[in-house]
Amino acid sequence: MITSREEDYLEAIYNLIRKKGYAKTTHIAVELDIKPASVTEMLQKLDSKGYINYRKSEGAVLTKVGYKIGEAVRGRHKALLSLLMVLDVPEQMADKDACNMEHNLHPITIVQLKKFVSFVEHCPKGLPDWLACFREYSKTGKFPDECKK
Repeated sequence: MITSREEDYLEAIYNLIRKKGYAKTTHIAVELDIKPASVTEMLQKLDSKGYINYRKSEGAVLTKVGYKIGEAVRGRHKALLSLLMVLDVPEQMADKDACNMEHNLHPITIVQLKKFVSFVEHCPKGLPDWLACFREYSKTGKFPDECKK
């Protein structure tokens, strides 16, 4: 059983490897906003569970299992962040909320959220009228005239 905290680490390592090509303890600490000593302890734990290969001087490399988990957590995070952004939640707040939510939703719910966001973002007809109405309502607290018809 993997914990939410372990998933956060695997996602951070996944993100760092994609950006920099490697994930050192200090970079992970910055990414997660924690002390390097705490990172070292968790990296040793993740190594013992087979999610990463960790060498003190070289940092962490994801195993196949760790990579799949990191990629999945990142996918959930992106889907939730996109949904919250569609709802006009400020980006920094949406990112933090997505991090909290990404561990607790059923996989089917995540799939449907991804489909919804993809539909809204890529619909050939453009943004749905109701979304424009919602955005106006969100800003003003009043229903736009188009919604009253």
